[in-house]
Amino acid sequence: MVRVGATVTAAAAQVGIAVEQVCGGRGTCGKCKVRLLTGRLAPPSEAERRHLSAEELDGGYRLACQAAVVEDCTVEVPWAAAASGVSILVEGLLEPVALDPPVQKETLRVPPATLTEPFADLTALQRTYTGAARLSPSLEALRALPGALRAAGGLVTMVRAGERLLAVEPGDTCGACYGLACDIGTTTVVGYLLDLATGRRLAVASTLNPQTRFGDDVISRIDLASHDPGGLEALRAAVVEAIDSLLGQAAEAAGVAREQVYALAVVGNTAMHHLFLGLSPAGLGHSPYVPVMADPLQLDARDAGLHAHPEAQLFVLPNIAGFVGADTVGVLLATRLLESDEVRLAIDIGTNGEMALGSRARMLACSTAAGPAFEGAQLSHGMRAADGAIDHIELQDGHLVLHAIGQGKLRGICGSGVVDAIAVLRRLEVIDSTGRLRTSDQVAALAGAELAARLVPHGQGGAFVLAPAEETAIGGPILLTQRDIRQVQLAKGAIRAGIEIMMQELAVAPEQVAEVCLAGAFGNYIRPESALAIGLMPHLPRAALTPVGNAAGVGAQLALLSRRTWQDAAYVVDHVEYLELSLRQDFTRVFMQAMMMQ
Repeated sequence: MVRVGATVTAAAAQVGIAVEQVCGGRGTCGKCKVRLLTGRLAPPSEAERRHLSAEELDGGYRLACQAAVVEDCTVEVPWAAAASGVSILVEGLLEPVALDPPVQKETLRVPPATLTEPFADLTALQRTYTGAARLSPSLEALRALPGALRAAGGLVTMVRAGERLLAVEPGDTCGACYGLACDIGTTTVVGYLLDLATGRRLAVASTLNPQTRFGDDVISRIDLASHDPGGLEALRAAVVEAIDSLLGQAAEAAGVAREQVYALAVVGNTAMHHLFLGLSPAGLGHSPYVPVMADPLQLDARDAGLHAHPEAQLFVLPNIAGFVGADTVGVLLATRLLESDEVRLAIDIGTNGEMALGSRARMLACSTAAGPAFEGAQLSHGMRAADGAIDHIELQDGHLVLHAIGQGKLRGICGSGVVDAIAVLRRLEVIDSTGRLRTSDQVAALAGAELAARLVPHGQGGAFVLAPAEETAIGGPILLTQRDIRQVQLAKGAIRAGIEIMMQELAVAPEQVAEVCLAGAFGNYIRPESALAIGLMPHLPRAALTPVGNAAGVGAQLALLSRRTWQDAAYVVDHVEYLELSLRQDFTRVFMQAMMMQ
């Protein structure tokens, strides 16, 4: 039963149908088109009148996030509007590390008390322990201690995090010590189950970040958490439930009880960090974009709402600045930029673009609002990297060849596909160096009549047909509009400007950059030659372009496997200088130059 006044999105969610919510239900993206078959909905809102043509409204089409239910009705959710499985990057370059996890197990044989040595159980344990410091026991450990000592003839296994005694188990259980590393992305969440006794990765689980139903971008979530009385708790509960579910999935896949997971490490951008912990992100929503805290945290996992061992420890990596978070710290730990004698660059493009440049001598980091265009949220037919998304385009014998994720007809285009499209059209001179689509006559003369025929009039300043209507599931062609190209120019211009300003600040010449580490899903799937063709980064003649996968997730795994890496996370924050681009007087000039398609 759906209450009167509920939106179609809410009604669909009640029966387990997820509808795309790119704009968080504000009616600004127009991507949640559904069709009324029977019954009646409330009159169309202003947002619906902006996004739907008169013909579409007459045909029963509505926006699910805006249309309100007023009586019994039947609504069709087209495949193009249904949220589908997202292609999630889980792999990264995990290099060997000296195994020394922050939570460890040790086996002891504790002699029984006697009349001549009537030591208390804890005292007897501490006298047997060879560590230099006295252990501080948890209440859970104290409650388990007497039974454990007497169950196996004094043979027990201590579970400790530094000087803190988390648990005491009867017998030798050292072979069962596990941890979960988690990367909380704005769009996706990935969990890695690790064997802390061997360092092996046992299972991986991933999911779409459920916070996306409140909005695809961090700004919409910050706004919700800051101004809606229940917003912060709703966002926190959603992501905690997702992580808890991933923990259960990974444990089940590996044949491990979740109670045998004693440690968790988490990375995420600063907004995701705050929302996961239930910290107000209000300070991130306005200048000077100040987080609640930036230090590393060691907490009891149960206090964060996670169900592992009762005394499991949660290690939350630190943030660098308001929009350079723990995920960037993870990238720096994974790529070891701060250990390098040569100048290296790391770029992580998600819903924001974070970059770090430098060496052990000096390291800078900055952030740009770049990601929504590359993730599809601001493009006319943009979408996540999910089934039906065009993810690559290439030119073969003068013809455009499209590759898409999954099976079936095309639904839209994701970030890597957009970059390929613009790069190919730039090479064919369909797009000029300023980013403008040429006229049909110009394209016919430069590239032939077939490509010229793909240029069509459009209210956003003209468009190029990537896929005709008969090849799509959206009832029309998939277009790359002039406005789409401008959105990509703004995004890529901001990233390139950030890189160039960091190079200026460090007095680094292009030939001095030895490597560019491309992190994240976008960096992993984008073709480097396409990125260079559209001018996403400066020409760096000596730099090797290295896709490093989910480097943020790798950083979280390293923090679980090595106390040194966990400590290095704080070192990263202390030794990376945050560069606020808005304070640079030269940013506008560099940004305008960086928007050029060259």
